[in-house]
Amino acid sequence: MLEELKIYDAQELLMTPMNKPPFLVEDLIPSGVSIIAGDEKTGKSWMMLHLALCIAKGEDFLGHSVTQGNVFYFSLEDSLERLQNRLFRLTDEISPGKVYLANKSESLSEGLIERLTRIVERLPDIRLIIIDTLQLVRGNDKELSYANDYADMAKLKEFVKEKGVDVFLVHHVRKQGDSRNRFNRFNGTKGIIGAADTMFLLDKENEYSDQATLSIKGKDLQYKELTIRFTDYKWELVSEKTQEQISQEHTPEILFRLIDFLRARKTWRGSATELLEELGEESVAPNVLTKYVNQYRMSLLIDEGIEYTYRRTHGHTSSYKTVI
Repeated sequence: MLEELKIYDAQELLMTPMNKPPFLVEDLIPSGVSIIAGDEKTGKSWMMLHLALCIAKGEDFLGHSVTQGNVFYFSLEDSLERLQNRLFRLTDEISPGKVYLANKSESLSEGLIERLTRIVERLPDIRLIIIDTLQLVRGNDKELSYANDYADMAKLKEFVKEKGVDVFLVHHVRKQGDSRNRFNRFNGTKGIIGAADTMFLLDKENEYSDQATLSIKGKDLQYKELTIRFTDYKWELVSEKTQEQISQEHTPEILFRLIDFLRARKTWRGSATELLEELGEESVAPNVLTKYVNQYRMSLLIDEGIEYTYRRTHGHTSSYKTVI
């Protein structure tokens, strides 16, 4: 027998005050299932252990405040000796019962969810579980497919939803990149990134560099990029850019001059050549300006309240009207 389906009226939902989604690290790591990927030996595990200590101590992580709580860290590729050496370098002390460590675990098909459930029942103050790495809890008994990848992630998402504990996964990337979407470099199918709530991609400038870019994309977080530097065994924030700031950096300067011009004029009609004359601009060709306006008319221009229309006259003369 089917359970009764909960139905929500769109208008009622529209008018109902809703709380902001909770964040483990403010404006950086929303609650849910997060995953970080990067090449081998790029410092992912150093970052995760530092995150665990910051959450446990209530200290800022990469320049952002945290929600303090206890952490359980599965460091499945490391010996206890290696973990101890990392702790020596990252902290002088940590209060008992704040960060728990294990270097063995069952796979998802052999009882991992049951293991995680027992952990949170035994240690009810656990706020975050880190699994380093995802591949070591997936097992090798499944063929590579979107359905299998998504199903594995769905088990973890259901655990998070039921227990109210966040999970952070460490993963690897493919050797070959994807120029269209950098997050497609995550090893496996798109079922992994499709199910994750937040994705982090750690890219070092080169193998020997101490600087890297941390790209972040999530369902409750707009895309952003952090420039970070590895100093004294910790990743530290150098700079942070939002999607808007990144877009502006790649936007031709002539468009910002055009926006200022139109704000003053309110409306304008004419050809691209005439507009460039009005702007006193000689370094941009009319056809290039028309291309820029077409390229940004549904993003930057419409965001600035500018409406653009175009019609061809006299064979090859362009004319358009912009209205704020």
